[in-house]
Amino acid sequence: MTPLVEDTDVLISGCGPVGALTANLLGLYGVRTLVLERELTHHSQPRAITCDDEAMRIYQAVGLADVLDAHMYTCPEVELVGATGELFARLVIEGTDFGYGYSALRFFNQPYLERVLRQGLSRFPQVKLRTGQHVEGYSQDAQGISVSVRDTRDGSERTIRARYLLACDGGRSTLRQLAGIDMVGATYDEGMVAISLLLNDTPPPLCRMVCDPHRHVFVTRCAGNELRIECMIREDERPEDMVRPERIREFISPFVDPDRVTILRAATYIFNRRVASRWRDGRLFLLGDAAHLMPPFLGQGLCSGLRDAANLSWKLASVLQGHADEPLLDTYEQERRPHAEAMLEASVNMGRIVLTGSRSVAFLRDRVFRALDRVPRVQRFIRNLEFKPRPLITRGFMLGGSRSHRQSPEGSYFPQPRVGAPGGGVVRLDELLGSGFAVLVHSDTREASVRGAQALADSIGARCVRILPPGSGQAQPGEVVDVEGKLDAWFREHRADIAVLRPDRYIFGAVRGSHLAGLSATLRGWVHGPLRGGAPAAFEPGSVLNSSMG
Repeated sequence: MTPLVEDTDVLISGCGPVGALTANLLGLYGVRTLVLERELTHHSQPRAITCDDEAMRIYQAVGLADVLDAHMYTCPEVELVGATGELFARLVIEGTDFGYGYSALRFFNQPYLERVLRQGLSRFPQVKLRTGQHVEGYSQDAQGISVSVRDTRDGSERTIRARYLLACDGGRSTLRQLAGIDMVGATYDEGMVAISLLLNDTPPPLCRMVCDPHRHVFVTRCAGNELRIECMIREDERPEDMVRPERIREFISPFVDPDRVTILRAATYIFNRRVASRWRDGRLFLLGDAAHLMPPFLGQGLCSGLRDAANLSWKLASVLQGHADEPLLDTYEQERRPHAEAMLEASVNMGRIVLTGSRSVAFLRDRVFRALDRVPRVQRFIRNLEFKPRPLITRGFMLGGSRSHRQSPEGSYFPQPRVGAPGGGVVRLDELLGSGFAVLVHSDTREASVRGAQALADSIGARCVRILPPGSGQAQPGEVVDVEGKLDAWFREHRADIAVLRPDRYIFGAVRGSHLAGLSATLRGWVHGPLRGGAPAAFEPGSVLNSSMG
């Protein structure tokens, strides 16, 4: 019989993609984790669809990137067309390389994603998922947090005692409301109807924004035979009328034959640009939509939640294992909020471009963009997605506590090129770095500094990897061959011999060998021992691959 009071290290409320990914990360570090989900089954309706290269790298960290990627659509380009259907801008995705190991834009099926993430939890015996559980209250003290939970099936109640509580319970977060935390921002007047279709044949390679002042439309191919069409709801229209069969038929007929498709989902939603006034209440932390709600125009809502999970999970593990002190957790919001707010602002700016309701403004926009597309620098800015905020931490857990100048490596996201592995073969760099800290050593580094880097790595449980130049032959254990030359270029650009990467692959510090002692002392002031964590266990998706994509 289950006791009325249970005990765990981390309690997660909500098992959507952010909650499930966070639980996988905590499982990787051996943290006792209990996930509570109000619904009895995973969501069967396609909702979020967009995945970027940073998100794929996070999925890679828990060993799920390949099985997810096999059921994603890699988008080659996004077309922006005006009311007449004439192209006025093109975002070229194919060939755009931000250096993180994956292409910049993919589309996926959320029910499949959730099944994979939930099945991934079975690899970790210390992680448990319990459905049909509703969090109703909490209280906390210096040692932990007590959470009141009700079973939605029989109404029984119990108390769960945890060290930390994570709110991954969405935009209407119960826990955020219980904490009395406000959402600051605005809700748009406009709304959208999102229609997910299953085609009999493979959809064309299409991703298009129809920026018509009368009605904005977004259409894209997604995973498998799925197509997503989203149409703006005008002020004179009622949302409930937009999902009637005759209206859905009207919206989809310009793109597909309505008689040859299956409607998976048709639902309306409104835009929000809101951020929680604070992301922490003592031992409670907000992640994902509970912390920030974004307009859909850059597809960064879920991606931002995954970044939250990647940032916080290893810090919780370090504190729970006794190898870091509580102030490390203060850097979660300090690091994540500025980037989330920058991404929100970029999404709003994109919305201003595509959602104008004025025909004269739209006409001017189309003319201006076509003219600017002839300017090489502007063309690169648009086609290389330079308007999307880069992953960057300006203040927090890094050498010096903040970036000293714009070109400082501290706080930036380390590249992930393909490298030659010990024993042969070429793999993505992270595959050889483990799940904790990593210390990378440039090939030109003096032996005394190499020994110092290895000693630092041993003290924090990190992998120490020496980078060999291209053409060096086969790497030995503790080495990688820089087959693309990108690592050598990075170290020379930053005039560094040694770089220390955090578990989330942001750079703690990069220094010359002569400054390694100072870096080591600063790092050891934060981290007192080795972060326990292993390589993600092999994942056998089983029934996931055979289940319906709808």
